[in-house]
Amino acid sequence: MNKMPETVTNKFIELFAVLHNATDDLKMAGAEAYLIGDFSRVDVITNTCLKLQALEAELKSTVNNFDAKYTARTEKPSFYKKDSSRTRKQGSLLKVTVTGKVIEESTIKETFVKTLRVFGLERVAKLNKVVSSVPLLARTPVDGYQNQRRCDGWYITTHVNMFTAKTVLEEIGRQLNMPVKVEFIER
Repeated sequence: MNKMPETVTNKFIELFAVLHNATDDLKMAGAEAYLIGDFSRVDVITNTCLKLQALEAELKSTVNNFDAKYTARTEKPSFYKKDSSRTRKQGSLLKVTVTGKVIEESTIKETFVKTLRVFGLERVAKLNKVVSSVPLLARTPVDGYQNQRRCDGWYITTHVNMFTAKTVLEEIGRQLNMPVKVEFIER
């Protein structure tokens, strides 16, 4: 077995979600105990919370080590020549019109982020959108995921191609009842 099966990966994702929820519940219980002055309970809750966080970190480390070993074995050696007949045209730009305002930046990522800001990051966050199996907007960065940009107190997942960006922006526009027009422009 070289690669972790999808069902195992999904179960790990579920496990991490449950661990996060349990940790959050413990933090809330600790805050309540602190407010009523039960400091022995606060101590017990804090220790339990730290143990859950350590368990989560150890599980993530194990999963990452498994993935690293797999990718190390499957990467092509660097001595392979690139296909000289392969041509690649320069990418397109994204032009978005939201409620009469035109947004067109030098990259798809920048246009995407600026459009989300026009929608209102708080409003978009309430929609709970997911891109590349990662929340579109989150208050904290997703561990190990590097395609997130910090903006106005939010971490925005920017791992989008032009078609994904178009789909997500149009969907958000529909859900927020804001007219959106997304166009591709050749460079």
